[in-house]
Amino acid sequence: MRVIFISLCFLLLTACASSNLTSSWVDKTYTKMPIKSSLVVAMSDNLRIRRIFEDDMVQDLQAKGVNAIASSQLFPNRLPSKSDIAGYIKKHNTQTVFVAKLVNIEEKNINYPGSRYGYGGYSSGLSFNNYYNNSYSYIYDDSYTVSYEFVNVEFTLFDTQSHKPIWSTSSESVDPNNMNDIIAELTHILIENMQDNGVVR
Repeated sequence: MRVIFISLCFLLLTACASSNLTSSWVDKTYTKMPIKSSLVVAMSDNLRIRRIFEDDMVQDLQAKGVNAIASSQLFPNRLPSKSDIAGYIKKHNTQTVFVAKLVNIEEKNINYPGSRYGYGGYSSGLSFNNYYNNSYSYIYDDSYTVSYEFVNVEFTLFDTQSHKPIWSTSSESVDPNNMNDIIAELTHILIENMQDNGVVR
């Protein structure tokens, strides 16, 4: 039964809250929103993950009327250099560059309390039975700890004329085993935030 409960908690945590945004910022003084065009760059040496994220993000941006293109379409076998990006921007007069960057991968232990509770101090109702039962729980504690992997990614949208950020946010994903599902969920959350901040229509 305990194994089933642990599995259920894990499924609820990963299914209901796989990814969330931990911070968000937008330049309120930027007057060229909603944006018209963007080059999407996922800074990863994993070409498969880079392509999946960029393609999903481009698709979501295009659905909002943004003329977006994935860097993996232009440079499929390598991450583009700064000069590569500058050359494309100059040639196509692209308004923004969307950059995704891995910040941190961290393993965190989450403790789930068991059915017994520790000693809570003396009271007028103290008896041998409850004192001994509570103390007994320290010896046979049925609480447990589960380790989860948390992946933090930073997303920044740069204006290509000023080279300054006009929008940024950070995300946290829990145990991203199925990257396709995580990326689809994440790009959806990012577009919602950009829409809420007037970055896209």
